[in-house]
Amino acid sequence: MSLRTRLARMMIARIFHGAAWLQPVMARALPGAGFVLVLSLIAAAAGLATPMITKAVIDQGIMGGDMNALLFWAAVSFAVGLAVVGLGIFNGMQHLRASMRMLGDLRLTVLGAALHRNPTLPPETVGEIQTRIDGDTAEIQKFLFDSVLVAVTALFRLAGGTVLMLLLDWRLALLPLIAAPFELWFLTWARPGTQARAEAVRAERGGLNGQLAETFMQLGGLRALGALTTRAEGFGRQQGALFDAQARQRLWTEGVGAVSQLLTAVMRSAVLLVGGWLVIRGDWQIGSLVAFLAYATMMSGPLRNLLGLYHAQARARVALKRLEDVVGDGMDPEAGAQCPARFDRLAFEGARGQGGQHAPLSVELAAGQWVLVDGRSGIGKSRLLSALIGETPLAEGRILIDGTEVAGFSLNSRRRAVSFVPQRPCLIRGTLRDNLLLGEGDPEEKALWQVLDLVDLAGWARGLNGLDTDLQETGANLSGGMQQRITLARALLRPAQVYVFDESFSEIDAPICTRILSGLRVHLPGALCLFTAHAGPVRAQHFDRIIALEGETTQAPGPESRARLVRAG
Repeated sequence: MSLRTRLARMMIARIFHGAAWLQPVMARALPGAGFVLVLSLIAAAAGLATPMITKAVIDQGIMGGDMNALLFWAAVSFAVGLAVVGLGIFNGMQHLRASMRMLGDLRLTVLGAALHRNPTLPPETVGEIQTRIDGDTAEIQKFLFDSVLVAVTALFRLAGGTVLMLLLDWRLALLPLIAAPFELWFLTWARPGTQARAEAVRAERGGLNGQLAETFMQLGGLRALGALTTRAEGFGRQQGALFDAQARQRLWTEGVGAVSQLLTAVMRSAVLLVGGWLVIRGDWQIGSLVAFLAYATMMSGPLRNLLGLYHAQARARVALKRLEDVVGDGMDPEAGAQCPARFDRLAFEGARGQGGQHAPLSVELAAGQWVLVDGRSGIGKSRLLSALIGETPLAEGRILIDGTEVAGFSLNSRRRAVSFVPQRPCLIRGTLRDNLLLGEGDPEEKALWQVLDLVDLAGWARGLNGLDTDLQETGANLSGGMQQRITLARALLRPAQVYVFDESFSEIDAPICTRILSGLRVHLPGALCLFTAHAGPVRAQHFDRIIALEGETTQAPGPESRARLVRAG
């Protein structure tokens, strides 16, 4: 294990007491954070030197009446100030780049987990997932990245400032140290309030984004119902709740900060009184008082930053819990054995999809067959068939490929062997080519035109902009039938062994549908094709087998299946 990995593991364990999934992200971010830390320490050292330079300007130049000393120390002050400005700009850019890389890495990690979320779990709303990937990852990244910089830089400034104050006057240096325990106690007391208000804001923001995403996903239906005004009013109420939560959080934050500032002001006033008295007595030079005041003020910042990390950790823990609800439910799509690309037998043994209302199905199907899975709407046809690719779990029974249970195969290999075409098309904003190549690698252009010709879309595409024809989001500029035909074309690019057509022809015109089905028999000669359809040309096809799923309470066990099998032909 590399030093970087060990360091990342130690940091995550100390900060969050777990969250092992963050360790690789932190390990990759450490080189960038380390470089920014070095620059920050150099800037902090320059900042610590500035009050001493000011002391020399006052005591040696102005009060000492030495013009040469005044010019020298003024030049040094200018040079140091200029260097600090330049270093600040350079450091800021490096900080931004390193932070952005870490944030992007973290978001991709959470996105991957969200995309492979266990389908057996209750689904999260689109808006809630967006809030977690956007806002919660930013909260975690900011804390992880900046906590290292803030802690190390603050400790460096505190140590350096304390030494320099002790050199100036050890008695006055006790004043800032006396105030520190009071501030620590107060921030410890206030931390639960900070966490509670952070949780409230995160929850309200998730609700708002969820309502917004849902509104645009259902915009056509809402417009037809005349419900846009009602929906906008609901959005306004949700937004008001978020604003109220943010206002309460801001008021609490300002109040906590005000107490810290009050303690700093009391300490500064005490230094002015005692230090001024020493200058009046002639026991101290005014330049020393100015430098000490600068250090005393400077010290409150690092101390407050260190104590503030305690509150920042509370907010980060809220974000972490929300992210772990996503990451902890993720599934590794490559975990398991490889499903064979070619096989002879697909068997269902007492199988029923989760939520299915049919009798358990036991049947063995062979490669090259055309099979109709029939049954009333809602009985569970789609749930049963989607279990082939792990999209829906089985409530009971098992599915086997050449005698091996499919649950032991990795999800990705199952999805390569089984091409599932749902009723609702999956299209993205982009070109026709972009949509055909979704998840298909890089087939030759000739293959793209072949499948377009098979689904009777080649002429349409050539009449527009060919493969570069633009499609709107979700294919909104196309009819439902054309959306289904593009989805079918994409599925036919995949060299799968099983093709599941789940109401995939429901919106395609009957003559075109009939031509496509005839083409499928030629295009997929050795594949097992499973169909569901309530009406249309699909049901008029010749099937090798028809499986009629019926209600569990009305079906008695048969010799091959408790669901009814009808042999076609």
